[in-house]
Amino acid sequence: MDFLSRFKEIFWGLDCAYGTYKIEGTNEKNKQIGKGFVVRKPPTDDLWKKHLDGDEPSLGIIPIREDNSCTWGAIDVDQYPLDLQELVEKVKKLELPLVTFRSKSGGAHVYAFTKKPVPAIDMQKYLNACAALLGQSGREIFPKQSEILVKRGDTGNFLNLPFHGASNGKTLRYALNPDGTAATLEEFFKLYEDNVQETLKPPKKKKVENDPLKDGPPCLQALCAQGFPEGTRNNGLFSLGIFLKKAFPEKWEDKLLEFNMKFFQPPLGIQELQVVSQQLQKKEYKYKCKDEPIKSFCNSSLCRARKYGIGGDGPDSPQLASLSKYNSEPPLWFLDVNGKRVELETDNLFNQLNFQRACMERLNVLPPTMKKPDWESLINELLTEMVELEQITEASEDTKISGRFMDLVEEFTTHLQQGIEREEILLGRVWTDEENGEVFFRIKDLEAHLKRSNFSGLSLPKISQRLRDMGAVPTSLSLKGRTTRLWKMPVFEKQDTTFDSPTQYDDVPF
Repeated sequence: MDFLSRFKEIFWGLDCAYGTYKIEGTNEKNKQIGKGFVVRKPPTDDLWKKHLDGDEPSLGIIPIREDNSCTWGAIDVDQYPLDLQELVEKVKKLELPLVTFRSKSGGAHVYAFTKKPVPAIDMQKYLNACAALLGQSGREIFPKQSEILVKRGDTGNFLNLPFHGASNGKTLRYALNPDGTAATLEEFFKLYEDNVQETLKPPKKKKVENDPLKDGPPCLQALCAQGFPEGTRNNGLFSLGIFLKKAFPEKWEDKLLEFNMKFFQPPLGIQELQVVSQQLQKKEYKYKCKDEPIKSFCNSSLCRARKYGIGGDGPDSPQLASLSKYNSEPPLWFLDVNGKRVELETDNLFNQLNFQRACMERLNVLPPTMKKPDWESLINELLTEMVELEQITEASEDTKISGRFMDLVEEFTTHLQQGIEREEILLGRVWTDEENGEVFFRIKDLEAHLKRSNFSGLSLPKISQRLRDMGAVPTSLSLKGRTTRLWKMPVFEKQDTTFDSPTQYDDVPF
């Protein structure tokens, strides 16, 4: 098998779309920034070849497949500057079957591979566990989605592939050998064979004899096994104290002294220890999951399952990630909410109340209300990292929502049973005022027609707006002694041109 075929086989993902990234500059951290787009076409062999040849733009592949499985995933260590050698050594020390790559901006993508497809959600859990052990918790994980709504236009997020320009030996996106040197494409294939898994196995953890933290937060467990980073001893001991008060309520102070001597090198002094102890005596604290050092080692899903983990103390705000915009008319949005893929309208993102309503309807969850500035900041952050999905170019005008809606309104006002008298509007019919060239109807009757026609592309407010765009206005008429709210709009132009009938022959010769 040639290099191209081998490379393609390893990194194959979703087969109906691919990603491309237009670089627009660099940010204050010297990271390349730009705009990502998803093209709804299969990634051709020519695109794979151009990627290895170094042609711009490079190729991005979506790891999650249409059946919500994958054969690879990656941790995006978006940190600048980053000691790649140190990261490689840590992966090696922890005996994790991962391959580390330099990213295009000098960060790292740490890949896991499987020979057979595994559920995307399993790959996410595995990589999150690996990230926690590496002290890289909170990093982006690919695949970003555990499921995608392909039939609704959703594709998920792509990751720029490594080895861009590898064919001419000028790539900066290379794999790293165990000694930290840049690997060639051929050397990567060996790294792949050394680390690919038949199926995902839980990452090995450094064993601690008679581990007193086996029922506690995995972040503290990892830190006690690996050692607390410099400058985090006070916060680390405070977090351990929160655990000890839960696990050993009668003798937590004695345990705090013991843990200080056992897990901190050098241990905190007596005065520092007393300060931490006095703080813990004041009240019952919740784990400070957003503070270092435990933030970088967080594994929230596992922690929730632990007897003395976060449980109900964990953050209750919805976990929002991986916003995608499908440029249909009107646009559709796809968002991960607590790991579930949800289709949304623009109003669901613009208005927090509408977002909460959508979550109740589709996920049976009511997210807590955030302060308006916090909500706007969150949405802006999602929009910054958003991926745009191209509309299918083969779609004709009448397949677009606007064209389809106009056709159905015309059908409703001209082709269906018409009312002779205006009171027949109450029977669900359309009445035409021939003198003024206007048609009158109730919007609920139009909605019923749309429903019968299996059209659900627009909400009621959008239907009203589209009617206004077509020249319709709300009005009212007195029908059978009652004022009835209606809509009126200009009649559609009738076809005046007649078609010539084909010539008729009495005898048709064979």
